[in-house]
Amino acid sequence: MNLPRALIVSTKEGKAKEIAESIGAKRLSEEDKIVDYLWNIDNKYYTSQILVRAVENLSHKLPVEEVDALIVYHDPQADKLDQELEQLTSLATSLTAAEVLLFSCRAISDSPLRDKVLHWCLHYKFELVELEQTGDSECDTEGNKYGIERIIEALHAHMWSNIVLKDKSCMGQASEVNEIEEQFENIRLTRDPMETLRMQDVLDGIMGDENADFGELYGQLMAMKEHAASLPTNERRLVAEQVVTAFWKAMGGDLLEIED
Repeated sequence: MNLPRALIVSTKEGKAKEIAESIGAKRLSEEDKIVDYLWNIDNKYYTSQILVRAVENLSHKLPVEEVDALIVYHDPQADKLDQELEQLTSLATSLTAAEVLLFSCRAISDSPLRDKVLHWCLHYKFELVELEQTGDSECDTEGNKYGIERIIEALHAHMWSNIVLKDKSCMGQASEVNEIEEQFENIRLTRDPMETLRMQDVLDGIMGDENADFGELYGQLMAMKEHAASLPTNERRLVAEQVVTAFWKAMGGDLLEIED
């Protein structure tokens, strides 16, 4: 099956399959302890089919070829953390082509342990996704998604090779454009801040294009979000307004409809 691939690897038996099924993937087959799922993405902007492969053992020979997204499930333990992260590092460095990198686990209440895991995630460009919401979580104050919803959101944001964009007429509503603005204002920094600075030229180029096509804009959405993540709140809001304006114009909307 020649489809873009997402790999889910778990150090806890059953978690990889649980995540695959929780995002809505349908089981296809199992061979040599690798369970294959078909995931049909159908959101407001595009449709796509993804082959999701679930493996429950990190030491198993992993199908790392042509993987676009990697989701690791691991519950870190303080007394074994260095050894555990060393093992995960080997996996992370073997998947140089994967663009979506997620480290999922239960909520980490131990602050020093969480800091170490976050440091590792930042170094290897993973986003930490805790499957339960903690009391002081950023999700409470900024409206960010967490757990399975965040995993789905991150995967939906990726530009899969077989994306089929939906017709503009299906999306030309002001409320949907407002959602794009909200995403920018609530964005979390998931990559190395130095990398986001390199996106400035991309953002400036798109914002200055009077005839930008919706498909082209969508193709650059993640680059723009990465750039916005490095900005302070007030500047991030300004970028959000610029992006909303560009999307609205590309969909043929009247600028008067989205002005305050």
